[in-house]
Amino acid sequence: MEQECNRPAAGEPAESGTARARRERRAFTLIELLVVIAIIAILAAMLLPALSRAKEKAKRTQCKSNEHQLGLATLMYANDNRDKLPDLQNHGLWFWDMYRVAATNLVENVRRTDIFYCPNEYYLFKDNGPVDAWSAFPDYVVTGYIWLFPHAPGMDQSPVIGGSNMVTKITQGRGTMSVADTEMIVDATISVLTASGGRRYTDIAAAGGSRVRTAHLERGGPAGGNVCFLDNHLEWRKYSSMTNRITPRGLPQFEF
Repeated sequence: MEQECNRPAAGEPAESGTARARRERRAFTLIELLVVIAIIAILAAMLLPALSRAKEKAKRTQCKSNEHQLGLATLMYANDNRDKLPDLQNHGLWFWDMYRVAATNLVENVRRTDIFYCPNEYYLFKDNGPVDAWSAFPDYVVTGYIWLFPHAPGMDQSPVIGGSNMVTKITQGRGTMSVADTEMIVDATISVLTASGGRRYTDIAAAGGSRVRTAHLERGGPAGGNVCFLDNHLEWRKYSSMTNRITPRGLPQFEF
């Protein structure tokens, strides 16, 4: 006669009811699964903001390096041109547009075009339509930084950076400011007025139906930006410390 499958073999101790119940109860219950899922969700909620901050910190560091290299390229150009900054000659429409001749001169010193874009603005370089921003227009380049160079687009309209305050040489600060206190290249902190009277820093309409935004955001608002000065030292400037607001006609406001 065949032995029943749950009956212990000869010489083996009989399994108690408690041990059998423990062996048979191996799967998680629904409540246990829900508890595990809840714990994972809580941990993710705690870790994701930290990871996001670390990622943004790395981008700020890369952005700072970009501006430093661009500042060096500008100083090299100025040293070969009687201390003069590149004249942008009002080519372009937006304040981050650069006269293609000036851009070509700077590229000769840095040998790369991607550093003309903050990592948070890199979408302008490669992902902003069928033609990238560097090649879209024949006489100027759309970059990811704002250039406080002579006759930059929209500069002449502003008494803060235009007119007698326009900086033309690396040896002369803006107005009564020193060279070390005069901004030369700044991150794009841009915004438009909303219907409610506030300001929006994302989803800003631009050329060709594209949408642009402020470079460094925090909880939907501006966090601040890197600033390269005439002497090529760099600082991170918090948004709360930005006191210069430039609003060219028909363009978003930019701050530094």
